[in-house]
Amino acid sequence: MSPEKNRNYWILIAFAIITIIISSCSKEEGSDEPYIPVDEISLAETDLIPDKETKTVSTLLQFKNLDNIDYLVINKSGGESYSEKISRSELSSSYLFTYQVRTSDPDFFRLILKAVYLDGNISKEISLNVDNRWGFFIRNVSRIARVTGAPVSGETFPSPNNTLNWNVGGTDLGIVWEMEPGKYGIFFGDTFGRDFKPNPTNPGPNGGSWRSNVLAFSEDKNLDDGLTFSSMATDARGDAREIVYGGKDGSGNGDWTSIPTAAIRTNGADYVHYFNMRNWTGWITNYSGMYKSTDNGLTWEKCEGVTFSSNSPFGQGGYFKKDGYVYMIGTQTGRDSKAALARFREADIENRDQYEYWNGSSGQWIKGDENLATVIIDDKVGELSFIYSETFNKWFVAYFNGDRYNITMRTAEQITGPWSEPYELAAGKDYAQLYGSYFHPLSVNGDNLYFLMSMWMPYNVFLMKAEIADMGSFQD
Repeated sequence: MSPEKNRNYWILIAFAIITIIISSCSKEEGSDEPYIPVDEISLAETDLIPDKETKTVSTLLQFKNLDNIDYLVINKSGGESYSEKISRSELSSSYLFTYQVRTSDPDFFRLILKAVYLDGNISKEISLNVDNRWGFFIRNVSRIARVTGAPVSGETFPSPNNTLNWNVGGTDLGIVWEMEPGKYGIFFGDTFGRDFKPNPTNPGPNGGSWRSNVLAFSEDKNLDDGLTFSSMATDARGDAREIVYGGKDGSGNGDWTSIPTAAIRTNGADYVHYFNMRNWTGWITNYSGMYKSTDNGLTWEKCEGVTFSSNSPFGQGGYFKKDGYVYMIGTQTGRDSKAALARFREADIENRDQYEYWNGSSGQWIKGDENLATVIIDDKVGELSFIYSETFNKWFVAYFNGDRYNITMRTAEQITGPWSEPYELAAGKDYAQLYGSYFHPLSVNGDNLYFLMSMWMPYNVFLMKAEIADMGSFQD
């Protein structure tokens, strides 16, 4: 080998050795794998609602490796394009992120956050979902718990009452009223015993121990985990007993059953309004009437002087007390008539001559003639309840509507109306064979409406929750 070739050979050998050494050192320092941050940002909330006054959304961000961050990037998905960069000097390990909602922002959009690091790496993206609806609306509706009967296979929500202990396997309705502060009565309709079995091929009542109605009591003031009974009105065996007599004559020509429609504590007693059914085909009633209890629901007696005819516009209805009056929104019995309005002083509940009826044509309350009551809700109004919300300063009414196959809600500033367009509280497509909608009195305060709803299959009662929003106008 010539000297020149020999020299080049050793130069190549030396270069190869140096390259191996450098490569070896690089691997020892771990620089062959790029650093990819994982879950470097955590946050308190991902679903955000604008503040009604400031028109901003905010959430608290937590950073694991703040010293390694160069800046935070925020982009928007939905609406006009938006991008913001927040430098490291503005951030802190617990950082309150705030976004000012724009007039042009859509009802729903996302804010997408990611951290850019000093070494060029980028964190995982975090999405913030913004509910930017304004005005009055129902934000969410959910079924919280079973109220009566035994859970069925696959049911995951709470069932705090083992009503089989009171011989209650299947029942419906669930008319709630406040008897004393913190104590509530709950009237149910036709009730069947421990042998009741939900029957998908023939839903509705079945089994023995038929009672036209039963009564439960509750002192539960936290409804978010269900509605718990403290007791029921029972007979000597400990079974829930019938309160309002029903004849059980299923011929269609006599006294079939007695169904409660409304209840109230007033004039030092508890009262339940009911209709006495002749024939369910055509919803033909014999009359509507009233029972009362003067011993906190332990015993009841019929108010012989209070009767509504089979075609009365107040054969079915609901009660609510306000400003010294008991208001009654009524319908003819059934689910196809429009709603009218009456009122009376609390002491006059048993004195029909003192009832006053709202006549919208004259704009006056007229005493003594129920036929002068004009329509306040022009709709097919089924079983109903209503309250006045101290939080929203509005009246709320809810009722079953067969045409829409839902539980309908309307609102009004004044009890006499005008009443709003219909809102859907619960849909038949989500809750098959639903009916009944009875507000719990705890709904008068707070952003949530709690109501008891029946389902023909499995012929039992469930507690529902509707989250209400009154955001006003974005321009306010």
